[in-house]
Amino acid sequence: MSKVVDITGVSSKEARLKRIIASLEEIKDTLVDVIDAYEAEDESSDKLDLLTEALDALEDANDALNDASDEA
Repeated sequence: MSKVVDITGVSSKEARLKRIIASLEEIKDTLVDVIDAYEAEDESSDKLDLLTEALDALEDANDALNDASDEA
């Protein structure tokens, strides 16, 4: 996973939005892997609950960005 997404070099707003959406998808996939690793080790449910809430928030953000992209 790349560290930081540089969207300043992309000219159009729509292209920048698409790059943000793609990066968010990558972050979500990575978080799913982390959650799976914690589940495999039977980590505390509190930590898993927090990670799952974070994943839900990322999915909500992704949905909102996709909606905004569709309207543009």
